[in-house]
Amino acid sequence: MKRTNILTGALLSALMLTALPASAVNPNGTYHLTRYNTGGTSFAIMRPTASNFCYLSRVGFREIDTGSESSTCRVYRSGSVWVLTTRLGTSSDQDAWCSAECYTR
Repeated sequence: MKRTNILTGALLSALMLTALPASAVNPNGTYHLTRYNTGGTSFAIMRPTASNFCYLSRVGFREIDTGSESSTCRVYRSGSVWVLTTRLGTSSDQDAWCSAECYTR
């Protein structure tokens, strides 16, 4: 019985160690953009694409109440970096706020 417990413990330890990712990811930055009442685009250059992954983590829009108003938030790769953008259409009363998180690979 004692030998079975030792083998079970060794097996569980081995399984737990192999369950860890080969290259753990770590938080590497949070980025925020806001745009209020003015049409146009704002952007933030984030982390390099070779060693990081970034994603859109929070989006908020307000006063998009007519067919001519529009807002977007976007994260994309541009060359070797990640970029966060927010865009407001030409109407003057809408607002947008966007956030992105980046992690090392």
